[in-house]
Amino acid sequence: MPATRVSSARSTGPASRTDASRSGALDPAALGPGSLVGDFRIERTLGHGGMGVVHRATQLSLGRPVALKVMSLRHADDPVMRARFTREARAQAALQSPYVVQVLDHGEHAGLLWTATQLIEGGDLATALRAKGTPPLPVALDLVAQVASGVADAHAVGLVHRDIKPANILINHVGGRVRAHVADFGIARTPDSDLTETAGMLGTASYMAPELHRGVDASPASDVYALGCLLWAVLVGEAPYAWSTGDYQLMTAHITAPVPLLAGGDATTDQLNGILARAMAKDPAARFGGAAQFRDAVGSAFA
Repeated sequence: MPATRVSSARSTGPASRTDASRSGALDPAALGPGSLVGDFRIERTLGHGGMGVVHRATQLSLGRPVALKVMSLRHADDPVMRARFTREARAQAALQSPYVVQVLDHGEHAGLLWTATQLIEGGDLATALRAKGTPPLPVALDLVAQVASGVADAHAVGLVHRDIKPANILINHVGGRVRAHVADFGIARTPDSDLTETAGMLGTASYMAPELHRGVDASPASDVYALGCLLWAVLVGEAPYAWSTGDYQLMTAHITAPVPLLAGGDATTDQLNGILARAMAKDPAARFGGAAQFRDAVGSAFA
């Protein structure tokens, strides 16, 4: 299919912001295979998210495949959502971690913001868990340890992710190993963030720490709690407290219910239950001292 250029586009760099007029913004539905967004030719659509549509695309000048995220039309004129979209690009661009999806470029096309990132071919962990079930224990623990490494790298530059969950972990296979990459920093908390958040809690309730359900600000400790929830999900195949029948019951479970534990009495199970109990402690001060400490504990369980 011949390439069709819908409109001109300009790159603003991975850490820049554009103030161009957004009136008459292009409908992202007009973008399809062969459409050009600046230096990128769209090949196919990979998925839809809360903030935009992600396409597989080719960066023409370098001939490399990328994931191109284009902001949805409904957010095109919302200054808060535009700032959040740009902040996600800036946050990920600030990280140089093999366990975080790398931002390659950021710009605006016909009134819509876009971000080009490293293309991870294997899809997300949530889809993999639904399709294939839980992985073998060594693979599961290795995946979680990799995610914790990425979160630790984020914390080292002052970023709190706030939405760690299987759907935000992209995976691929490299040299016989399943590699994990942390994605979606759209609601990350940055040291210099001046955005006014919209009403309500930010994050995914099934992976939110008790203090977040109470309205307390996110912190590295709340990310550690989410890592504990992720560990449970990868081992069991569902989020903690999946028995909850509604939002209120789920919130109450995270605040007051005992930390879920694995069945069994062997040494490895006991060790994993100890990690879960500490990572998901109701009191943030009782959790691991950071994502790196959590990673090391998980690593010791399959060393």
